[in-house]
Amino acid sequence: MKLIASQLDLLLHHARALLDQLDLASKDEYLAAASAAIRDLRAASVSLWNLAFISFRPVFILLGILGRYLVVVLRVVAKHSVAHGWIAAREGYFQLQIATIWFVNFQRDLSSTAKCAELGALAIVVTLWLLRRHVRKNRYAERAAAWYREKKRRALRKYQNFVGRIAKTSSLLALVLPHLFYTVLVVGTKRIVPSVVTYLANRTYLCSIISFWHPLYLTYSVLRRSSHHLKYYKEDEVSQKNGEGTASRAMTPSILKAKSQQEIEMEGLRVEAVDLLKYWVVYAIILAIVRTGKLLPFVGHVLNVTTDDALAAPPRRFFGRKSPGFYSKLRLPGKVVEEITLVFFVWLRFMPGTITVSELKSSSNRSVAKSPGSRDLDKHRPVDILFGKLSPSVLSAMKSSAFLTKRAVGDSGNDGFLSAAIQHLKSALDIFVLMKLMSKSTQEWLITTIIESSALAPAMTTLLMPSYFTNFGVIYVSLVVPAGYSIISCNAIRNSGPKLETMMPKIDDGSRYLQFWVVHAAVSLLLQFLASLLSWIPLSTHATWFLWAYVQLEYSTRKIYSWFESEIGKKSLDENIVVRSTTRILAALPSNVGTSVNLDASNEVSTSDSLKSTAA
Repeated sequence: MKLIASQLDLLLHHARALLDQLDLASKDEYLAAASAAIRDLRAASVSLWNLAFISFRPVFILLGILGRYLVVVLRVVAKHSVAHGWIAAREGYFQLQIATIWFVNFQRDLSSTAKCAELGALAIVVTLWLLRRHVRKNRYAERAAAWYREKKRRALRKYQNFVGRIAKTSSLLALVLPHLFYTVLVVGTKRIVPSVVTYLANRTYLCSIISFWHPLYLTYSVLRRSSHHLKYYKEDEVSQKNGEGTASRAMTPSILKAKSQQEIEMEGLRVEAVDLLKYWVVYAIILAIVRTGKLLPFVGHVLNVTTDDALAAPPRRFFGRKSPGFYSKLRLPGKVVEEITLVFFVWLRFMPGTITVSELKSSSNRSVAKSPGSRDLDKHRPVDILFGKLSPSVLSAMKSSAFLTKRAVGDSGNDGFLSAAIQHLKSALDIFVLMKLMSKSTQEWLITTIIESSALAPAMTTLLMPSYFTNFGVIYVSLVVPAGYSIISCNAIRNSGPKLETMMPKIDDGSRYLQFWVVHAAVSLLLQFLASLLSWIPLSTHATWFLWAYVQLEYSTRKIYSWFESEIGKKSLDENIVVRSTTRILAALPSNVGTSVNLDASNEVSTSDSLKSTAA
């Protein structure tokens, strides 16, 4: 215990020594320092307030002035707004009162039948609204669509099984069977309800919608859906040239998933692009054949359709109209031609292809061996059949007319005069590019234009002939040459692999020809609209030739289509250049409003003068 007490005394001694070394201030010193700090803080606060007051005093004064004027303006606006609002509310009340009285009197004057009819119409409207709400609530539309899809799937499965059994025994019969079914259906419909077919073909726009407007909409839809993929592809291609492409980046799982999804989407777009190119090629070739036949002397006399009035009018023996000749008797009536056209385009557009055993195997998941002859049945739709039969003739015609493509520029096997001239021109332009007298893009555009224009060489001779022969050149330039280019692009897209590296360049090249057919439709409609006016203008056929020659160039096609797409993408119709041009033309036309006003004023003056004279 003594030891502990001694240690505690020692610890206290050291603590006192430490306190002496710290030199702690006394209580009076702490109070004096705290009072001095409070005085200094108060003085600093006053100084800071004076500085802030001096600095922001002009701002507060300005805000006060603006607020005073704002209060005055708001007071005036509120005064007039309340006054006008009260006047408007009062006038609205009076109008509502007058309308209510008129409506009540009108209803009183109605007969009982009219009142019952009004109540019935109101009940029908309420019932339709309740029915629409009930249908939406119970999803009847979706259930009906699902039921239709199921029935359609079962019917197609039965049809596939039936055709598959026939394909095992006779491939030719399996090919012809769908067309026989369609023929029987058309003949039966014409025999049972002939007026329906005549009405649909002659009194509706069904044929033009099926043959022209619906494919045009599908073409524009494919171009819109593939535009962003092609844009990313071109940007990636430029970045790869600069060493910053996707090849230099690590393939993360997200990038691989996005690339796989893009491959799936582009595969679907490739199938749609090939189908549309096939259809436009067939459409252009058929249109070229019909137009060429109408220009021929004897064939055109037969192909020109007749009207029912011309057939019903009796021939006159001595005077007046001559009796119809042999070729006139061969003409088909206009209604019959329209019916044949409708039946043909329905067959061409919506006729399903023959289902092969391999397709049955993939659809029904059954292990059925493919017969040897069924490999020739794949995708034998009408478009595919006509495309396979007509495309070789078009390609042979274009090859026989010094047909060149972009790939022919560097082809050593092409020893023609035109190819050699292009090679020399390219060498000369390389010198201009080297001397910086011409850009590389201008050189490529010039070479591409000359190469694409080389296919027009046979039609150039028609420019030196009368308009009758120039019409053949217009048909060749506007239909045959684009069809040939579309055939080559379609075959290139079909033969491209499933990889994006090989698919995207072909689809980019094919999008140019899809864009051309959209532009072709717009130009054709414009020329058809101005046909009566152009028939009075000399050399209008030659000008049409040059127009089609300009439109079929790649630079022109993409430029016109981009303008066309930008006009369609406008938010309002008032921003559209067609609407603005029409508005300006209508505004520039003379109007009789001012004249009628002046006439009314003069009539009033003359009437008042006559009354004064009568009173006098």
